[in-house]
Amino acid sequence: MNRVRRVALLLVFLVAAWSARLLHAQAMGARSQTSRAEIEAAIAEAEKVLTSPGYSSRIKAAKRKEVALLRVRLTEGDLQQGDQIILSVQGEEALTKTFTVGPGRTLTLPAIGDISVKGVLRSELQEYLTTQLRKYLKDPVVHTQTTLRLSLLGAVGRPGFYQIASELMIGDAIMVAGGGLAGGSDPNKTRIMRNDVEIMTKEGFTKALQEGKTLDQLSLLAGDEILVGGERVPKQPQSFFNTALPAITGVLSHTFLLVQVF
Repeated sequence: MNRVRRVALLLVFLVAAWSARLLHAQAMGARSQTSRAEIEAAIAEAEKVLTSPGYSSRIKAAKRKEVALLRVRLTEGDLQQGDQIILSVQGEEALTKTFTVGPGRTLTLPAIGDISVKGVLRSELQEYLTTQLRKYLKDPVVHTQTTLRLSLLGAVGRPGFYQIASELMIGDAIMVAGGGLAGGSDPNKTRIMRNDVEIMTKEGFTKALQEGKTLDQLSLLAGDEILVGGERVPKQPQSFFNTALPAITGVLSHTFLLVQVF
């Protein structure tokens, strides 16, 4: 009975915490996604570090990685095959559902066909699709949200692949997989990998966590791996309490996504 009460109290706490997160995200609005101008400004700032004698080779190496990632975003866009776009078009039931980006970075819509999303940033998607749909519909009212498939591994309650909203803060994304609960690992040692190459150091991750950065602001793409605690850990025995927490956080995170869209 005590365990049930503990879980009930935890649920109340999480609902309150998630409500606060949701209000914060709604207040941020489009700021949770990075514009093209902001990416260009970030590149310019990083290049100042690269040309300055006042920074260590380690810091400059990290900045070179950052610049490379940002330049790829500018040329290739954000949307990858397998990303999901939650689309809402007012008065168009067939177009109000979740669509998956297909091969060649194309979006296939009913009665419209293929629309290329190559080169499009997530922050540009809503305006871009509005322009494309205007060719077929009169004054379409369009709302979009994107999700990307990430690996959440290491010291989390439920390691695995997750389809997560790009507007979600990195700390909340980890909570979707049960949070940094397993193995007693230090969450500040978390690394982010892409194709087995580290694209964000543990220091960079800690700063992003403290600043409440979103997945989009961190330039994450489908297939990236968030390695909580810095290394993979054996699966832990599950008790009633530590299986309840991942389930609760998973439900709340999906509620967050639905409210954000509608």
